[in-house]
Amino acid sequence: MGCGRIGSEVASRLWQEGNMVTVLDLELENFFRLPTGLRDTEGATLVGDGTLQDVLKIAGVDQADVFVAVDVRDSRNALAAQKAKYIFHVPRVVCRIGDPIRQQMYSELGLTAVSPTQLTSNLIMEAIQP
Repeated sequence: MGCGRIGSEVASRLWQEGNMVTVLDLELENFFRLPTGLRDTEGATLVGDGTLQDVLKIAGVDQADVFVAVDVRDSRNALAAQKAKYIFHVPRVVCRIGDPIRQQMYSELGLTAVSPTQLTSNLIMEAIQP
């Protein structure tokens, strides 16, 4: 869920590895970030709200091995990830959480939550250390 810079990159890599991918986003124009081959694959893109159970079901989340939530909004990612994990029982669920404090909280709730803020800060600190 989410076809911004991160979502489109993750979806493209998974697709290039031979995985079947469905990308869910609120905005049709975001799909232009995807490679043409993926964009043209039937069922690979779906405009809709990934926080809604019926939209997740249409996207095929109930058959998914992995669900990745990388919308720009932390709350949308956390909600969609919780639904994928606890309602649809997707085996592997990862969500992007920009706020490091929320990232820790969601991790404690059992979600695999990745914070680009934390990761980037760590990389910068490593780069400036002698």
